[in-house]
Amino acid sequence: MKAGQVVIELNEPRIVAFTCNWCAYAGADYAGVSRISYPPNVRLIRVMCSGRVEPSFILRALEKGADGVMVGGCHEADCHYVSGNKKALEKVEETKKLLDLLGLGEERVRVKWINANEGEAFANEIKDFTETLKKLGPSPISLVKEPKEGSPKKDLGQIAGETDALLCVECGKCTASCPVSRRKPDFSPRLVVEELLEKLYPQIETSKELWDCLTCKTCEERCPYGVRFSEFVKEARVGIKELSNDGNPTRSGQIFSWMRIMSQDSLDQKRLGWAEGLAYKEVSSSPDDWLFFVGCLPHFEVSHSPIEATPLSIARNSISILNKMGIDPVLLPDERCCGHDLLFAGEADTFIKLANKNWQAFKEAGVKHIVTACPEGYYTLAREYPKVVDGWDIEVKHITEVVAEALDSGSVELDGDLLKETKVTFQDPCRLGRYMGIYEAPRKLLHAIGADLQEMEHYGSGSICCGVSSWVNCGVTAKNIQLSRLGEAKKTGASVLVTACPKCQIHFKCALHGKLPGDKENFEIPIEDITSLVARALGGGENG
Repeated sequence: MKAGQVVIELNEPRIVAFTCNWCAYAGADYAGVSRISYPPNVRLIRVMCSGRVEPSFILRALEKGADGVMVGGCHEADCHYVSGNKKALEKVEETKKLLDLLGLGEERVRVKWINANEGEAFANEIKDFTETLKKLGPSPISLVKEPKEGSPKKDLGQIAGETDALLCVECGKCTASCPVSRRKPDFSPRLVVEELLEKLYPQIETSKELWDCLTCKTCEERCPYGVRFSEFVKEARVGIKELSNDGNPTRSGQIFSWMRIMSQDSLDQKRLGWAEGLAYKEVSSSPDDWLFFVGCLPHFEVSHSPIEATPLSIARNSISILNKMGIDPVLLPDERCCGHDLLFAGEADTFIKLANKNWQAFKEAGVKHIVTACPEGYYTLAREYPKVVDGWDIEVKHITEVVAEALDSGSVELDGDLLKETKVTFQDPCRLGRYMGIYEAPRKLLHAIGADLQEMEHYGSGSICCGVSSWVNCGVTAKNIQLSRLGEAKKTGASVLVTACPKCQIHFKCALHGKLPGDKENFEIPIEDITSLVARALGGGENG
């Protein structure tokens, strides 16, 4: 070995350090010029402020093979951008909670405040972090491969034939009914079809149009020739994703990161802490047992806590409902994301991994019936899993269906005075309504608890999407759609907007969070998931 040559041992943990330009990076530089030694297994990434480091950066570093991530910034009272380091601390704490849920452990990420003249402090922190990571062992995440360059897995012409896009006659009904087209004149479902028919593949592959689509199926309700545009978009995105085109992902893509991580082996997840005090089991003891599919609700609770969304209340209320019906559902400690968002975002291979991991867990638990409170999970398990797993034989239902059927059979009774003379309005989720055809079950429950249902201008099959689909198109257009929809709800005179989808709740609460254009009273309305109302009508539950 030549003098001065640095050698990194193969078993040394890999550390990525995001360091602020003014202090932490300068401290690392000072350590170097002062010849203060520290393990060479750290890779520095300089950022202007530690507050710029999003949870998505940390998760992405772990996805790319890091065993640990450090965020370094100015001392708390000395931030060059006043409070950037405080924001960094909040984001790191959020990420720690996600890492615990995923089973990676919060010890894999840490914060350190370092001045420009504290080279020794920087070196000591790296030494200590290295020792901590050695005790934890290597990260269980296999290195995620970069998207491959090349053509889509299916030729666009093939996709067009399979989805009847070739039958488009340019009548314009899709554009006229599309909630995105109304607010973004450059977008049109038929324009994408036209580009396909003209074989303008480069325009389709490099444009944002396929990411702007909400895949809400509103256009399909109007199309006289049955073009399945949402399916076309879903299939076409696979190839576009491989070209590294991914739209405008929510929260800088952190949600996709944790979903991809859940497709990994050897995760020791800790995702059932929220169920304490509720009756459930981890293995089926009868062919009639129901499994409650939780999905990503624990993770959404963490990532969207700043907007006061409470996805886990939906899970707890659902279990409370089932318990009141005499059902102790199966909950799986190693359940994974259903994969819906990755599938509709073009990551079909990862979706298949998640589907097969969940399928294996379902078989090992011995369940034949699944209930979920998430319409997207409902659609994915019921319609997409049978396409990619061998031997699928599980019945899947939404929680509103299960309760409505019990109501019809007389096996359950709801408090008909809970919402007596209370005006409510209801948001039809795209996946529950247009995808799965469930419109009456939630309305039956609202009537059963005495609610005075006031329908919005657009409802049922004509309902307007909550504005974001699969976390790929969050932006100004989405906010406009959300506020317009909230305005519709407000005009009904209802005192509460009832949702039946965790994401509808999240997106509407996000739209109401922060500054609003115009008079806030035109949009602001309390939002409550239907599981909260039903659970209370059964004598339990919590608001949410």
